[in-house]
Amino acid sequence: MKLIQRIITLSVAMLTLSATAAEYMPDIKKSEVIVFINGKKYYVHTVKSGDTLYSIAKAYGVEESIITQNNPTAADGLKIDQSIKIPVSEKALQQARNEKKRKKDFVTHKIKAGQTLYSIARDYNISVSAIREDNPAINPQSLTIGETLWIRRAEMGSSSEQEAQAEMKEYAENLNKATDDGYEYHVVNPGETIYSLSKKYNITESEFAKLNDVSNGLKAGAVIRIPQSMEDNLKLIDQANNEVVANATIEAQSSDSNVMFSVVEQSKPLNVALMLPMVVNSKSNASYVEFYQGFLLGLEKLKENNMGQVSLKVYNTEHDQLKVQKIVKSPEFVGTNLIVGPVYEDELRPVVEYAHMNSCPIVSPLANLSAVKSSAIYQLSPVQEKKYEKIANLIDGGRDIFLIYAATNDKEFESEVMTLLKDKPHNAYTYSFNEKSIFTPRGSAPAIETMENVLKKEKESLFIILANKETDVDRILGTISSAKVALTERSEKCSQYAVLGTSRWGRFGNIDHTTYFNNNVVIVSTYHAKRDSAAVREFDSRYIESYNMLPSLYAYRGYDTAMIFCAGMRTDIEYNMLDKRYTPLQTQYKFVQSAEGDKYVNQEWMRVNYNTNHTITLE
Repeated sequence: MKLIQRIITLSVAMLTLSATAAEYMPDIKKSEVIVFINGKKYYVHTVKSGDTLYSIAKAYGVEESIITQNNPTAADGLKIDQSIKIPVSEKALQQARNEKKRKKDFVTHKIKAGQTLYSIARDYNISVSAIREDNPAINPQSLTIGETLWIRRAEMGSSSEQEAQAEMKEYAENLNKATDDGYEYHVVNPGETIYSLSKKYNITESEFAKLNDVSNGLKAGAVIRIPQSMEDNLKLIDQANNEVVANATIEAQSSDSNVMFSVVEQSKPLNVALMLPMVVNSKSNASYVEFYQGFLLGLEKLKENNMGQVSLKVYNTEHDQLKVQKIVKSPEFVGTNLIVGPVYEDELRPVVEYAHMNSCPIVSPLANLSAVKSSAIYQLSPVQEKKYEKIANLIDGGRDIFLIYAATNDKEFESEVMTLLKDKPHNAYTYSFNEKSIFTPRGSAPAIETMENVLKKEKESLFIILANKETDVDRILGTISSAKVALTERSEKCSQYAVLGTSRWGRFGNIDHTTYFNNNVVIVSTYHAKRDSAAVREFDSRYIESYNMLPSLYAYRGYDTAMIFCAGMRTDIEYNMLDKRYTPLQTQYKFVQSAEGDKYVNQEWMRVNYNTNHTITLE
């Protein structure tokens, strides 16, 4: 009852704010940024201080409901710097186009095979934005051969190649802000090839060709899409869930006592509900499809091990709270014994209510949950506070610690490192390259004349590289390993050292991993799978045979989820799975409950060690 009253109070407050917004509506500048998503045009609006749903809706001439339909988290409140997408009115665009035609003189250009918006802009030395402004229906991601474009005479010869490249990159950046379809968008740079981009993003050339139209070759300026890395996608999930935390706490019939689960006998079918946003806005999300495929292989393995019959029902949540409510209330959901999903925290309320009423465990396979409190939930993502426990020996005072910054840095990694070091002594440097590597001291750090001088010291060293550009990371690693080689060749003593990196380096496709081994690189990751291990090799073979592609980390996580929890429902679930470690493939899981009535959260991060003997060990 208290929860319902709070919802009613919140709704009344929101209505009151909307009613008074007309009197105090701030002056909102309408965004000029337009992106294409699934063939439809959207403005990308960045929320500023004072913006409300009402004021934004008025500025763009749409209903508030249209904004919340396209941005589900906006219904719970707007966040400063949040990017939201707003459908573009075709009528308004056509009027703008007709007005432009009346006011200006144009030449016409008929689009030819293989042309991109970038290449057309270069042909006329005109800005990309000018072409898009005069041709509002044009989709930069997919030009139509034979379509006629208007080219503004007055703007011809006014833009450079560098400006056109910058405009196309800005378009891709805005597209990445506005979409959550499981893909990352990239503008092809001159000189990039299908091979180089496939290697960079760790996919096969055939997978690249399936995702992008390369029938006329790969052209500079083309907007391509590649599957989002697990790290990037989990970050987006966390950002969405953090918005929920900032606006409300989900209680959903939570209790201070634990939900008691019961083993499902092997003679009875295990009814499993898999709830994932596999299709959003008619767009398939590759990451969740791969999770589902891995889950199916886990069920196949359990069947071989005589773990009983499993009845699996797959529900596409579409990242829609109302859709989740309908699913849970549907007759098909009755009798569900195990729920996997949903991904987003704002969808959990009806699922948790069902779980408490039916003593049914929920598995949160990907997200870090903060707002929800329920002992029905098992969270596979490891708790953030435990992330760096396994590298305690690297910062225990036995090593000199060097922080290496560059022109641009990984802010999230830096924040984690500074929390980790606290008052521990360390020196910081800014890396730059001008025919040679330069390490400029920050603060009171002593000067580094050469890296060899650092490695000559008796005390061991730890280098923490905070740079986030691939070229900088590659050069820093190369500088350190070159200094070690030079000392070794002169038979001079070289102290032991390690390099702490971040799992986001996995996005770098052009770094030779030999430098990881040469530098004793250590990375702490939420998930890791060595493809040379027997268990992973077996899974890879099954996955390739079934789906004709290499599995991603999502597929591994899907397999792990099935192997732990579908098997657990036959045995371990009765004892809440505490004090046990599970390792279906290679990543370990151990679930701990911080307090009675709270969720069970995985504590195990993976420490990945790249050793100088060219082996990888996991801790």
